[in-house]
Amino acid sequence: MKTLISCMEVTQLAFSADELINTEVVTLTDILEAEERFLRPILGDELIAALHNGSYPTLLSEYVAPALAQWTRYVSHPLFEIRSSTHDKSRHQNTYAQSKHNELMIRTLHRKAVTLSRRLSRHLNSHSDEYPEYAPEHNQLNRCSIDGYIIQVW
Repeated sequence: MKTLISCMEVTQLAFSADELINTEVVTLTDILEAEERFLRPILGDELIAALHNGSYPTLLSEYVAPALAQWTRYVSHPLFEIRSSTHDKSRHQNTYAQSKHNELMIRTLHRKAVTLSRRLSRHLNSHSDEYPEYAPEHNQLNRCSIDGYIIQVW
């Protein structure tokens, strides 16, 4: 499987140094899912292919990788506990406080990923002449926005 970034890059970009995270908790399929669900609708097939072939390394490192890493964390976060080698199902109790904390964490991860995706989209739109494979009319963020769970289409 070829992904735009590695599992190690996800942990470096989407987690702080204070978070003790095993790099193996993020899988290649998590990255692929995030790429397909959240980046392909912005970048389009041709630009994704160009990035996979090594074109535009600055675009990848400065804009695509941070967004993809954050979306990967968002996608994989609910699975971290069951992937952990120290997970003990018999001791786990889902209290109300834990549930609320998890909801807040998911919302925070989502908001951060959306922000980085919009940053990527703005860059592509303002520099579209530098990326001939990019088609702004196919970028879903140019046609649709989700703010506060309200979908706006124009």
